[in-house]
Amino acid sequence: MSSDYTFDDMVQRTLDVGVLSQQQTQDIWSELGSKAATPEVFLQSALRRGWLTNYQVDRLVAGETTGYFFGPYKALYMVGAGTFARVFRAVHRDTGQVAALKILRARFSDNAAFINHFMTEAKIVSQLRHPNIVPVYGANSGGFLHYMAMEFVEGQTLREFLKIRKKVEAKTVAQIGIDVCSGLEYALRTQKLPHRDLKLSNIMLSSTGQSKIVDFGLASIAQDKAGEEIPFLKNQQSIDYIALEKASSAPKMDPRSDLYFLGCVMYQLLCGQSPFVETKDRSKRLDRNRFFNVKPIQTVEQGIPGSFSFIINKALMVNVDQRYQTPSEMLIDLRGVIKRIEAGGADETAATLRFDGIEALQKDREQRIQKLERKTVMLVDSNPKTLKGLEGLMAKFGYQTVSVSEPDEIIKQFQENDLAAQCIIFNAQSLGMRAVRGYNDFAQRRGFKDVAAVLILDTGQGDWADTVAPQHHRIVLTMPITVRQFRESMTWLMEGFGKKD
Repeated sequence: MSSDYTFDDMVQRTLDVGVLSQQQTQDIWSELGSKAATPEVFLQSALRRGWLTNYQVDRLVAGETTGYFFGPYKALYMVGAGTFARVFRAVHRDTGQVAALKILRARFSDNAAFINHFMTEAKIVSQLRHPNIVPVYGANSGGFLHYMAMEFVEGQTLREFLKIRKKVEAKTVAQIGIDVCSGLEYALRTQKLPHRDLKLSNIMLSSTGQSKIVDFGLASIAQDKAGEEIPFLKNQQSIDYIALEKASSAPKMDPRSDLYFLGCVMYQLLCGQSPFVETKDRSKRLDRNRFFNVKPIQTVEQGIPGSFSFIINKALMVNVDQRYQTPSEMLIDLRGVIKRIEAGGADETAATLRFDGIEALQKDREQRIQKLERKTVMLVDSNPKTLKGLEGLMAKFGYQTVSVSEPDEIIKQFQENDLAAQCIIFNAQSLGMRAVRGYNDFAQRRGFKDVAAVLILDTGQGDWADTVAPQHHRIVLTMPITVRQFRESMTWLMEGFGKKD
C-alpha cells in the first residue's frame, strides 16, 4: 500500500466512495483503537466483517474513485468478462437483493449500435420468466454507463462442472437436457426467440441441480426494433451457428440450430469431449466438414443407454429435416430416457442392446397384439373435418381409433402404452410436410418395427413420396384413392404384423 495514505485518509476514502457507512467506520475504530490504527489493519477488519470485498479493497488501495457502484447496485466482485461486457456479483443498496450485473465495456459505451443492441437485448430477455432461464430484473442506460441486472445463480457453468467431473452420468445429463429444452421451448413459444449461442459456458448449473440458460443476447443481434438488420452487429453471431446453417442449407435464424447445439452440449457432458475438434481458427470453424465428421456417440462412449444415444445422434443430424424439429419433441424423448434409467434400464447401451434382445421384445409385443379384441389405428390429423372422415372409415373397416393433432404427440402415447396403436396414419392433406417428417421420424425408431404406418399425400404432393424410404408395413398413398383401395391397404397392413415378404 502506498505510504501516501494514512489511516484517516483510508477511512475518508471508504466514506467518499460509499462502500462503508459512518457507523461501520466507527465500529472498526472502536475495535482497533489507536494501537493498531493503520490502513492495512482497517481494511482487514472490514474484510473480516464482510463489509468489504477483495475487489473493493484493491480499488481503494489503488486510489480508484469509481467502479464501486453502478446505479443502485454495489459491485462486490467480478465473476466474468466477455468481448462486450463484464459481469459482477452485486447487491442492491436499498433492498439487499443480490444480482449479476452485466456492464457494457467502456470502449463500446459511446457506440450507438452497441448500446441499442445491449438495451434491446435486456428488454427482450426481461420478458422471459421461466425457471430454466436466468431472468433479467431490469436495465439502465445513461451517459457512459449501460448495464442490466440479472439473477445471480449460486452454482457454476457446465464448462466449469465438466472440468471437475470429466464425464457426467447419463441421468444427470438427461435432466440437464430437459431443463434446457424446457427453457428453449418457452422462449420460442412466448417470444419466438431462439438462443443462437448455446454452449457449455452459457448454461448454469445451480447449487440445487437446476440448469438455467444465460445470454439470449445473440438472438436479437441481427434485428433492431423495426425488424431491420443492424449492420454493425449482424456478423457478430456465433460462427458455429452460421457454419451449421450453411452446411445444412437451413434458413437463417432456424430455431432447430439450438437443438443441434444442445446435442453437442449433451455429447460433451457424456463423453468428456466435444463432437468437434475445438479450434479458434475462424476458417476451420466455418468448414462444413466439421459437421459431417462427427462420430456417433456410441462409438466414442459405449456406456450410454441406447435410447440416449439415439437422441444425441438425431440431434446432431446435419440434415435439418432429420433433426428434432421442436424442443417439445426432444423433451418427450429425454423424459423417456429418465424413465428407463429410473426403471433400471441404464445398462441398455448401444453396445449391449443386441439384435436377439430386440427380437425377444418384438415377439412379446406380437403375442400381446394378437390377443387384442380390436386393433387400434392412430390418426395424426389437425383438420377436424378430415379427421372425422377418417374415424368413420376406420370404424367401417372394424378398427378403433385414437387421434392426435401433431406428430410430436405420438411418442408420448407410445411411452404411456406400447400398444397404443398398431398402425399410424399421417395425413399430409392437413399437416403438410410435418406429416412427412413425422412419418420418417417414426420409421427410424427402434422397437416399433411392427407398427404399420400410412402417409396420405394430397393431390399435388406426390413429389414428396420421393423423400421417404419404403419399408415393410409402411406405405404412401396419394390422393385420389377409392374406399376399396384404402380398405385393401389397411387389411394388408393390419394382418401383416410380424410377417415379412
